[in-house]
Amino acid sequence: MSGIIEKLKEGFVVRFQTFDEIRSALEEIFSSKAMSVILYTVAIKCGKGSCNRVMKKAKTKDEAINHLCDLKREENWGKLSFQNVNLENGSGTVIVVDSFETTGRKTDEPCCHLFRGFLEGFLSELFKKSVTVSEEKCAGKGDEHCEFVFK
Repeated sequence: MSGIIEKLKEGFVVRFQTFDEIRSALEEIFSSKAMSVILYTVAIKCGKGSCNRVMKKAKTKDEAINHLCDLKREENWGKLSFQNVNLENGSGTVIVVDSFETTGRKTDEPCCHLFRGFLEGFLSELFKKSVTVSEEKCAGKGDEHCEFVFK
């Protein structure tokens, strides 16, 4: 329990329900499409900042990826695993089980806009080039897990 208390000194907790209410408010103020663009765009900058913090501890890209998986699991974003990663050209797949963005959510389209933007920012910073991320599967629309492809 003390580890959680220490981590809370560095940030704060937002309940899944609160995040859904934020997303809903953005949809009411703007539109569903605008909300997704806002979350995605904001998250790119957050991902870049996170990568810079992680790289202060990690010596390699592989270590940074492993640290990211551990960190996001601790923060309850979901269980990340990277597959078929090519460290040379900056491509691969990220599987996310229990994504916080899909908790209690049922949609017709992929809905992990914040996660997608965060990964795009993190990976672009990690590989020092523009990396695009697409969500190919989404638990929010009934898939077994979320799956992001980056290149």
